[in-house]
This record gives sequence, structure tokens and C-alpha cells, in this order.
Amino acid sequence: MKLIDLSHTIASDMPQWPGDDQPLKIHRVSEHGTDSHMSSKLEFGCHIGTHIDGALHFLDGQPGMDALPLDAFTGRALVVDATTAGADAAAPALLEGALLEGWDLTDVDFVLLATGWDRFWRQPGYYRHWPSLSEGLAHLLAASGLKGVGLDTPSLDVHGGSRAHDICAAAGMINIENLKGLVPYADKVINFQALPLKLEATEASPVRAVAWLDQ
Repeated sequence: MKLIDLSHTIASDMPQWPGDDQPLKIHRVSEHGTDSHMSSKLEFGCHIGTHIDGALHFLDGQPGMDALPLDAFTGRALVVDATTAGADAAAPALLEGALLEGWDLTDVDFVLLATGWDRFWRQPGYYRHWPSLSEGLAHLLAASGLKGVGLDTPSLDVHGGSRAHDICAAAGMINIENLKGLVPYADKVINFQALPLKLEATEASPVRAVAWLDQ
């Protein structure tokens, strides 16, 4: 089985959400030496890089990352081709419900939207005008019995928005944001897993998202 990495590398100089004042740093506490070994510590927010938002992010009373079952982060994922919406970096685009036309989601646990926006990672335009979910698409996804929705952009919503998050949270869904490398698997069903850190009562966590294909 060949695992496919769908995650961005966490690095001290990586881009962050606009206005996020939570410091991001990988501290090297000690290095290899005669009487020492390498030791590091991490300092960053829970929404850094490729990460999961739980329903608790926008809906009070929901379980934290440590309380969600492992099954919530694993399953079959339909990768939907949304590259048309991600083609224009100069203007924001909405991902509409028409993207799901013709797809049967009965045996699917996740829908992953492949916009190709990850090509702007580490560029100034990554956090400007990214494709986001329309309210109609969010309602369709929430009504489909899915475990979650993921995409290769910074957020389900535009900067400062929360409507798509609110709709998905009400359905108990998780969101996986800042994925990478989805476009080659557009219009395919893949096996998908994005395990969070077991952080007590937190609304989000960085993840190592992976996929693998059926043999």
C-alpha cells in the first residue's frame, strides 16, 4: 500500500491566517553534541497548516479533539474537481452545489474539493480570494450524512465569514483545511485519513492527512 501525503510541512516561516497573532515557532532546545542530543519544542495555534476544525470551533457544547472517535477521521473520500473555481487568483469564487451533480454520496464519508489553490502555498496570494463554500453547497454536504468536508484552501468560508462552518458544525461534521495535492485524484474515490493530536477539549488540531488507492 502506497500512502499519499496530503499535508503541508509545518515550518517556522510558513504562512499563517491573516491577523493571527499566535506565534509559530519550532524551537531547537538542544543539538547533537558530546554530552547532548537533539531536542525540540513547538509553539503554534491549533489551526496551523493542514488541520481539522471540529464542530466545537463554531458550536458550543460539542466534543473536543480528544473526545471524537478515531473513526471520525477515517473513511472513503470523493475528490471533486473544483479547479474551475480555483483558476482565478484575482477574484474570490464560490464553490456551488452544482459540483455534486451526478455524484452518489451514499457510500462516501468525506468530500474533498480539489481547487488547485495549494499551488499558491507560501505565496502572498494564498490568503487572498481563495475559493470558499456557498451556503447552498454547505447545506447539500451537511444533508448528505458525511463525516466531513476538506479542501485545499485556507477555509470553508471567506475571511471573516462563518456560514459554511456553522452549517457543517450543526451536522456534526469535521472540516479539513489547507490540504495539498488533491488535483491528481479529482473525480476519484480514495481512502482517506487525517488524525489529529489528542488535545484535551480543543476545537482544532494540525493533522497529517494521507490517502491511499484501492489496489
